[in-house]
Amino acid sequence: MKAIRTIIVLIILVAAGFVAYKWYVAPEADNVTMQEAKITDVTPMLRLCSVEIYDDVPVKGTIGDRHLFGRVALKGSISFDLDSVKMTESGDTLSVTLPREIVDVYESTDAGAYQVIDTWSDSFMGSSNFTTAEENKIKSNVRDNYRKGIYQKGYVARARKEAVANLTSLLGGLTGKTVIVTDPAPEGYLN
Repeated sequence: MKAIRTIIVLIILVAAGFVAYKWYVAPEADNVTMQEAKITDVTPMLRLCSVEIYDDVPVKGTIGDRHLFGRVALKGSISFDLDSVKMTESGDTLSVTLPREIVDVYESTDAGAYQVIDTWSDSFMGSSNFTTAEENKIKSNVRDNYRKGIYQKGYVARARKEAVANLTSLLGGLTGKTVIVTDPAPEGYLN
């Protein structure tokens, strides 16, 4: 009988030791599935980026009688596809036409980049909760409005001006020719 108690106590101690080891010493198992990276498109590598944007903007949205107020950090860039640059050569002069700008705006992935400050409902005893899909729709509208604001604030005009200067010096240095870069839309192409 005493031998059985001793065996039970040893089993309990071994089990407790194993649990303590797993709890305190062993690293937590990663529940993230990793896959190998694959390159599917190299087009963004052929871009001349002239302006990088980082901005905190307010988020205001309404769906039905529910309202949301918050803030989101947006990142973006204004770049030009060098593959679509039109060039003509005439003697020792290279004429270049600046292509349409590519304006990318996306939500920052930094910690705390999106924060809901308040939600409320106009209906008495109505829920003020938003689903993730509804919040994403509101943030998408904020990004679209911000994109339009980039044109209105003159960021695109500045990026196009810098792109003309950068292409002139880049192509002039590479070719050794006189480079004339023309900009058909100095204020940009607002879609």
